[in-house]
Amino acid sequence: MATIRDIAKLAQVSPATVSRVLNLDETISVSIDTKKRIFEVAENLSYQKPNRVPKSTSNILNIGLVHCCTEIEELNDPYFLSIRIGIDEECKTNNLNLIKIFKEDALNDNFPLESFDGIILLGRFEENQINRFRKYSENMVFAHGTSPSFEFDSVQVDFRQITKDVLDYLIDKGHTHIAYIGGREKVVGASELEADDRESEFVDYLTKLNLYNPSYVRVGHYDFKDGYELMHALIKDNKDNPPSCVFMASDSLAIGGLRALSELNLSIPEQISIISCNDIAACQYTSPTLSTIKIYTKFMGELSVRLLLEQINDTRKQKIKVIIPHRLIVRESC
Repeated sequence: MATIRDIAKLAQVSPATVSRVLNLDETISVSIDTKKRIFEVAENLSYQKPNRVPKSTSNILNIGLVHCCTEIEELNDPYFLSIRIGIDEECKTNNLNLIKIFKEDALNDNFPLESFDGIILLGRFEENQINRFRKYSENMVFAHGTSPSFEFDSVQVDFRQITKDVLDYLIDKGHTHIAYIGGREKVVGASELEADDRESEFVDYLTKLNLYNPSYVRVGHYDFKDGYELMHALIKDNKDNPPSCVFMASDSLAIGGLRALSELNLSIPEQISIISCNDIAACQYTSPTLSTIKIYTKFMGELSVRLLLEQINDTRKQKIKVIIPHRLIVRESC
């Protein structure tokens, strides 16, 4: 495992700055570019990728990456940052010109080119937005989002199966007082937040087992601040019947939750266990280190590019949906 000093050396900042940025310390005064550099270095050091020589070609393709987040939102939940890094690296390997269009430009139809050879939609987008993007290219891949009626290729995560795997692990360890802290995802172009598969499966699965307690569920947004506030509220509202563990639907939420539990002087995992989802690089540097479900996000980005190239090169007629693998990583928090 790379150390804080390894990351600091490559990012050209102090180890203290790396620690505070990875732990989502909102009080630190550094630029967005510095934060991005730290997260990208940390992600790259945590991901073992075989060396591949960039392909040489005289015909450089223009690939548009339409992002569901702003640059600041991406830093608040580095799950999407990791997918983007995978897209970026695979484009470099294939000598593709990647043009990033973040959420504000996508909503304002501020595209730098009139057409692209292919487009990757990173995140979830409302149908009218998707139809608008089609005027820039008929070759599209959804990364994380869903393609309606198999019109396009998609690379997705099975969050329902992830939740079931987490709950099976916790129940097998003897937990029956299981809480949930999650978020609702904003679909770009839609006015309402979208229901989350992790929350739905948590409720459905524990209800079947007669273990569901509605007072143990808290839902906000996928960021550090909501994880912190929702954990405080969960513990306060259940002081007479506290949960023995909490499944937190993202690592960013969990990092906020860890800080709240530290302030409440609750020992982890002796008094309460924490398990989260995504395995961003910061999980290895929290105190205690964070147990989580590893989603192969960089591979998700790489595969999105490969599927797009198959469309551009017309090597496959049928559209496909690919489910990315995941695995449980047990560290100190659970």
